[in-house]
Parts: sequence; structure tokens; C-alpha cells
Amino acid sequence: MSGMTLPLLLSFDVTVWHAAADRWQRLARGIDDATDQLIRGTRDFAFAWPSGVGSAAAAREADALRVEVSNSYNPARRIHEAMDQHAYAMSALRQQAESIVAAARQAGYTVDTAAVTITAPASAYMGGNLDRTGRETGLLLNDLRSVVEYARAQDDATAGVINDNVPDPRVGFGASPAGAISRAEELARKLKDPAYQPTAAELDELRDLVQTYGKDKVFAFDLLDALGPMGLLELSGTLATYQLDRPGRDADDVLFNRDMAEVVRDLQNGLGVMLSTATTEGGTMTGLRGETYVPGEYELSSQWVTDLMAAGRSRMDIGDPSSPMRYVEDVYGYQLLGPLLHSGGFDSGFLSTIGGDIVDFEIEQGKGSDLWGEARGENVRLDWTQGHDDNKTPAGYDPMNGLMDALSRNGEAGRDLLTGVTDYSSDGPGGGRLPRLDYLLTDRNWEPTADLPGGPGWTAEVLEHGGDYKNGALEKFGLALEQATTDTPGPDARRLVESIVYESNVDEQALGAANGANPRDGKTVGFAESNLVPPEIRGSMANIVSSYISDINQNMVDGTRFDTDAAVEVDRTHLTRFLADLGKDEGARQTIAFAEAAYATGNYHEILSGGQNPAAGIDDKALRSIDVVSHTYGSVMGAVDFGAGEQLHTDSEQQDSAHNSVIEERYKAASFLADQVVGKVTERIPVPGVGDLANEFVGGVLDEIQESAKTEGQGRVAYDLGDLLGSGRDGSAKLAEMALYESGRLEGLPPGLNQDGHLKPVAEWTEFERRDWQFYKDADGRDTVGHSATQAGDGYQNGYEWAKDVLGRPERGESK
Repeated sequence: MSGMTLPLLLSFDVTVWHAAADRWQRLARGIDDATDQLIRGTRDFAFAWPSGVGSAAAAREADALRVEVSNSYNPARRIHEAMDQHAYAMSALRQQAESIVAAARQAGYTVDTAAVTITAPASAYMGGNLDRTGRETGLLLNDLRSVVEYARAQDDATAGVINDNVPDPRVGFGASPAGAISRAEELARKLKDPAYQPTAAELDELRDLVQTYGKDKVFAFDLLDALGPMGLLELSGTLATYQLDRPGRDADDVLFNRDMAEVVRDLQNGLGVMLSTATTEGGTMTGLRGETYVPGEYELSSQWVTDLMAAGRSRMDIGDPSSPMRYVEDVYGYQLLGPLLHSGGFDSGFLSTIGGDIVDFEIEQGKGSDLWGEARGENVRLDWTQGHDDNKTPAGYDPMNGLMDALSRNGEAGRDLLTGVTDYSSDGPGGGRLPRLDYLLTDRNWEPTADLPGGPGWTAEVLEHGGDYKNGALEKFGLALEQATTDTPGPDARRLVESIVYESNVDEQALGAANGANPRDGKTVGFAESNLVPPEIRGSMANIVSSYISDINQNMVDGTRFDTDAAVEVDRTHLTRFLADLGKDEGARQTIAFAEAAYATGNYHEILSGGQNPAAGIDDKALRSIDVVSHTYGSVMGAVDFGAGEQLHTDSEQQDSAHNSVIEERYKAASFLADQVVGKVTERIPVPGVGDLANEFVGGVLDEIQESAKTEGQGRVAYDLGDLLGSGRDGSAKLAEMALYESGRLEGLPPGLNQDGHLKPVAEWTEFERRDWQFYKDADGRDTVGHSATQAGDGYQNGYEWAKDVLGRPERGESK
């Protein structure tokens, strides 16, 4: 990803790019001339030396040389064009940035090009100009940041063209010799025949060819086009049967050959890279409105992809029928495609198309993930790309393993796949429901022990150790959702967030019933015993919440009306349940707590920064604004902590010694996590200086809460949650207290809290200074600090009680 910054853009030198483009243009012209000369020099070769072994060898060499020289022209030309266009585009963007900076400075604003901030003078906010000045500052800043983003996108686009066409040190411009393609085709056709017994030399030769030329467009296209979709899947399946995999650690013996396992691994990985290379879009849009896509010269056609989907849905036999141990009947083609999806950076269009069809096919069959376990070979592993020594490594029968791995690295594909199909119903959201998301999130069975080879040995393994298995595919699904909702914010990303919250709440499991059961028919369980969100993906869901923390807070305010589509909008009750469920996971809870603290810090700072009148004290309007922030903070954290309390409330007696002994260690980890989360959240708060203040401030709050957490008689586990930032009434109160203290606008502070004209950091307070601070809160600061702390504590308590009311238990123990 581009590292372009505003200073780099402002110093962009167009002359060096034009000079480099000219050199590549001269190279392309030279190659074109050389091609003509080579053709003229070799066209009569067959007449001059018509026959013989030497003649045939020389003819093959001449053919290969002509192909290599000819194939070098287009890459050189494309690099020239990309560099030339880059020079013109970046020059225009630099001029735009210079104009914005000049206009801002001429209007009296201070522009920090390194930090990309624009600050208006204090006088600009006076005389009723607060809103106008704020809007003007925001517009200028947004324009400047947009120009930098455009420059980064241009940088990435140019880098992509250059990387795709730059000469490879092994094969020059990547033009694979014609002989390499024909030899690879010959070997691949032999190997996909299950009755053929390849030699070790043949396997090594195909591996070398695939690894050397797999990223070459011509090689990948020609080989896959010749094999066809069915041939590719047959080859993947036949390769998988070359080595059996029994339970236990694999070792080189009569039954297992590690070299063979590694060859199969490399070949499956290589086929995946080739498939990625040959399906990457490189064509152009044509038609009156640019509505028709024409694939590139070495890009597999849409018909090839359609045929691949048909082959994926079909059943086939793999392995040698004359060797029953290495023969599996009726596996689906998609099961043989799954291993290939782990490799390469697939184009988002191809991945969303193929992946969407895999999900749709599974839904249509009505068997859930059990569909993929219908045909399993005894000790046959379909996927060798992820390892084999660990028994818990998926064997590749469930293609969702490979698909989710690919989607976890491609947010655009995930968005397209999950929003590609919409269902409308009278009781659903106005924009419709997303059935693929609903199925994967709430209905699919992601049982981790299901994706193993068949046979009695593996059955015994599951009976003995099945409880130790974790579902990597489900965790990758969580990462895929995280990528799809956060890598590029926009309407589809926001719609996914809204749908995640909605579907989690309307599913039968949210009502306490088993997955797939009717809540009216079966016995239901309470909130603490049910899962709205699968535990394996709560961490990813918490990261999504932290990325949308501003929208989350807006949704927790009573009577909120959104006047823009550029915000996530969900039902408050649904959001409360969702946050409480995430609170059951300690790591997810910490992530949300730090994001919420950082967001509150930014809002407190904006209220207390003194932009209008730095000399003024804290008035009633500021205090009312602080109360609003505290209320939303409490609503969010009250819900999260209710879930955490329900999860942990298994023992009402806490040992104080054990309680206090772990607090310091927890805070070491908490401080590190705070640095990570606070930085990400404050990036989204367009207030100059908030990032530095937030880091210092949150650190100070950690110190303060750490001391207050070391108290006796913690009692109920829910209040043991006060060990961590953002937890409990006391933490909420101290967040507001520290905001007021760090603002530097409190009047009449005790002398000991001033150090050389500056506020003394909380971490450096002595016991006497803590006592002075407490006295100040009860006396001179009662109407400011005391008031805000009380309101913040009440806000948290109200949020906790609201969550308790939403998720409380009626008489029969059923979830509301």
C-alpha cells in the first residue's frame, strides 16, 4: 500500500518520472525493431536447413527466441505508459494540494503539512462564527486529505502496473518459453489421469515449472485454458491421493513419504497461484456507457469461470479405482477447488463470484456443512497446503476453509459476496436482508471435527481429542467480516454492520433456542447460556465495533434520528444485546472499552479545548455537553459489562488477595492494548491534537483506576470488571474527572497538582496529592468535577440497568 504523504506529494518531481518513461519507451521501440529483425533473420531457416536433428533443435530454439522477444514488447510499453500517466496525474494532484494550502494560509489558517491539520485562529470562532469556521476548516481539511488519498490510489495503481510487467530476474519479462508451456501441459495431462504412475522426476519437473512460471500470465493462461476447469479439479484431486494421511504425527516410513507430501503441497499451492494469475482482471470496458467488459489477452474468459462453477457443483471420483485405498467416489468439484484458494491474491470479482456460488450451493442443498462430509476417503487428505503433522489441520473436505482464508485477505470480495444477494420480507429491514450473511453467521454448523479424513483411525482420534479442536474456518470468517466492513468504509460496509447486528438478534439462538429449532417448540435458555455471536469471532466483531464507535454511540442515544445515510443505523435494543454478548469475551470487551474511552476522550477534548475562549472557565453548557458524552459512554459500557458480568458470575465470593495480585499484570497488557486501539480510533476524530492527548489521558486514567481497583470486598464478579479501563461506575466517573483535570481549565486546584506551571501527571501523584484531589472534588470542584463524575457514574449505572432490563430473565428462566 502506498506510503504517500502530503509532504511527499508537495515535493513530487515530475521530471524524473517523464525521464524514466522516455527510457522505457525507447526500450519498447528497440524491442519492436529487434522483433522485426529476428523474424526476417529466421523466416527462411527451414529452407536453408530443412531436416535433421540439429535442424529441429535449432528451429525450436528460434521459435522460443521469437516468442520471448515478442512477449517483451508489451510489458515495456505498458510500463512506459503507466509512468508517463503517473507523472501527469501526480503533477495535477500536487497543484491541487498547493492551491488548498495556499488558500488556507491566505485566509489566516495554520496548515501543518506533516500532520495534515488545518487550525483556525481563536478570533475566527468569535462573534457567532463558531459553526461557519468549523465547517470551513472541515471542508479545507477534507479536501486536502482527499487529494492525498487520490495520490495514494494513483501510486498504488502505477505500482500495480509496474509490478505486473517488470522483468523477473529468472525469466526476464516473464515470457515463459514456449517449450515450458507445452511440457507443463504434457505433464499435467499425464498426472490428472488417476491410472498413471508418475516418476519422482516428473513430479519434480512439473513442480519446478509451476513454481518458476506460475505468475507468468501467458504460462498460467495457456496451461489452465488447455486443462479446462474440470481438468484443473481432476489434477488437484489426483495429486491429493498420492499420499495417505493417518492419525498421529507423520514420519518417513513405509506408509508415509514426506517428500511426496511436500511435492503435493507445492503443486496445489502452484495451481492456486496460476488460477489467481489467470483470473486477475486485465481487460477493458467498452460500449457506449462502458458497460461491457472485454477480458485481457491472457485472462480466462467468463465462460471458463462459468464452467468452473458447473464443475464445482458436480460430483467426481478421484484416485485410482484399481487401488481402493487411494480412491474416493462422489466428491464435489468445489472440495477440490478449496485447497487452491489458500494461495495467491485472487481478484475480488473472481473470488466473490466463485465464493458466492459455493455458499449458494451449500444453502440450496439444505444439508448445511454436512453436505461436504457425505463422501470421505479413508485416510485421504484433499488439502495438503496447510500442513499434515497436526491432526487438527483441516483435510479440505469443507471448501469453506479455503474460501474464508481467501476472503480474510480481500475485503472487497467479502463485501461483494455478502451483499450480492438480497431478500425482502415484510418483517425485515427496509433495505432487505442478506441471506448469505445470515446463513454463515447464524445458521451454519462450523463443527471443527467434521473436516477430517474418514476411517476408523480418525473416528477414534475425534472421540479421544475432539474437544481440543478449534474451528479455524469460523475464525477466518470473522476476519473476513472485519476486512469487509473496515478496509474501505462505504454503503456496503455499513450495510454489513447493520445486518450483523440485526441477524444476530432475530435468529432463534438469540431467543434461547438451539440452532435450527423453533423457540416456541423447544426449551429456551437465558442470555448467559446462549450465544448471539459465535465465541470464535467475538474478537473480530469487537474490532468492527471499535471501527464504528461513533455510530455505535449515536445509536445508543434515546430518540436518535439520522439525517444522513453515511452512518450505521440499528435498533437500540438489538445493539444492546449485541454489545452485551461481545462483553462475554474478555479480549473483545477490552477492545471495545479502549475504543469507547478514546472516543469519549476525543469528545471531552473537543468540548473542553477552549477554542472559542481559552481564558474562559467551564460553564453550564460545557457541563451539559460532558453529561451527554458520559451518558452514551455509560450506555455502551453498561451493556458490555452486563454481558461480562453474566459470563463471569459463577462465584459470588472473590478472594481479595488473588484479586489484587493480578491487577498490575493485567494493566501492563491493558496499557499496550490501549496504545493500539486508541491510535486507531483517534485517527477518525478530526480534532487537531486529540491523538496525543488521548494517549496521555487514557494512560492517566489507567493509573487512576488501577489504584482504585485494589480495594477489599469486591464481592459480585460483575464489579471485579472494574479492574480494566471503562469498567464499572467508578471507571466511568474517573474518565470524566480526568478529562476535566487534563483540560487545564479547572479553577482553584490545590498547589501540589501544579508542577513548574504545568499540571502534574496523575501517574506522579503522591498519596497526599490524591487526598488533595479528593478534597477538591468535594469542595471547590463540587459543581464541576463532582457533578460530572456523578453524572458519568449514573450514566454507566443506567446503561447497565437498561441492559439488565433488556436481557433479564423472566420467571421461567427464558431469555427476553
